[in-house]
Amino acid sequence: RWQKSTKILHISNTGLVGKIPYWFWTTFSDATYLDISLNHLSGNLPLNLEFMSVIKLLMQSNLLTGLIPKLSRTTEILDISRNSLNGFVPNFQAPQLRAAALFSNSITGTIPKTICRMQKLRVLDLSNNLLSKELPDCGIKELKQGNPSSNNSSKVRSLRYFSLRITSFLLSNNSFSSGFPLFLRQCPRLVFLDLTQNKFTGELPGWISEAMPGLVMLRLRSNKFSGHIPVEIMGLQDVRILDLSNNNFSGAIPKCLEKLKALTHTSTSNNMSFDNPFEEGYRSSMSMSSSLSNDSFLVVIKGQLLEYRENTLYLMSIDLSCNSLIGEIPEDLTSLVGLINLNLSSNLLSGNIPYKIGNLRSLESLDLSKNKLAGEIPEGLSDLTYLSCLNLSYNNLSGRIPSGHQLDILETNDPASMYIGNPGLCGLPVSR
Repeated sequence: RWQKSTKILHISNTGLVGKIPYWFWTTFSDATYLDISLNHLSGNLPLNLEFMSVIKLLMQSNLLTGLIPKLSRTTEILDISRNSLNGFVPNFQAPQLRAAALFSNSITGTIPKTICRMQKLRVLDLSNNLLSKELPDCGIKELKQGNPSSNNSSKVRSLRYFSLRITSFLLSNNSFSSGFPLFLRQCPRLVFLDLTQNKFTGELPGWISEAMPGLVMLRLRSNKFSGHIPVEIMGLQDVRILDLSNNNFSGAIPKCLEKLKALTHTSTSNNMSFDNPFEEGYRSSMSMSSSLSNDSFLVVIKGQLLEYRENTLYLMSIDLSCNSLIGEIPEDLTSLVGLINLNLSSNLLSGNIPYKIGNLRSLESLDLSKNKLAGEIPEGLSDLTYLSCLNLSYNNLSGRIPSGHQLDILETNDPASMYIGNPGLCGLPVSR
């Protein structure tokens, strides 16, 4: 209690139990680094920590309850994930905050509008909470609060050029509703966007690629989006992970898939110039412990729900499954030679499997099941030497099943399961 000159306190994973004593925050008010993570500490936090000097505040994996407090002007890194916090204090403030890991709590309500004034914020992870309604719109009102002296004309000009610096915005497994968030128009530097498992509705806007041109990951899985997939989405030249599965999309798969430049080659740069929440460097800046800055991304691949962590960026995946897409599979999809996972299952796709499907030499998982595909299976499938999971079941395919190379060793327990539901197919491994 009397160690009031302490600048660094690191008591992570030390078996501490019970409530944090009331004197703790004032005793260590001059500390710049506080780590009390991975313990069994309980109770509410003070509603106001503005008096502190802390730069890195790490409290993840405890039993903390109550509200997320106002933070000091000095706080840059906050990790309070894996607790039982249930909301933000009114007028939540954190002017210098750069990275906030708030996932796996019980936070209800909405994201505070003060986020519009956090010009330094780069990483915000609110996954696995109970947040609902819609995201703040960062309109004129919020700008006026941030700069009350500006006149009307400059306010309009500011709104036009106003932007946040967020690069990673992770909101999966909440109850957000309304349409695709207009808030994202103010995030031109966004690289990772994860809105999976929410209740977003309506059509995707055509401005996604214009407003967020540097997106590497766009995950919208398990929502209620509908309408056509906008052709403008193919303007995302850096995207490596495109997951629109389990929604209500209809219409044809947009053509011009060759515009997804990052997927047209097999090499991925190791020198990522953005804040990857799974990179070792970012993880160590969030915490000196071994905990991850987020649990993982769940990806449907190889017929399973698998967890991807640090290797997420190397997945190179398109998943449009479980929608109502019609028409043929675009031939130019075969130019995406970097693809590792392609899942178009559970749609209404018709026509033939693209003849040049064998060009996708990096494919490890290909799922075209539960569609209305017809014609013969291309011989080029046998050229996919990395393929470890293939599912062509429940279509209208016919003719002789190609053999050789990888195709002869897939699904060794029940190889016919890859082709079941296609009564026109013949040859091994089916009985006809």
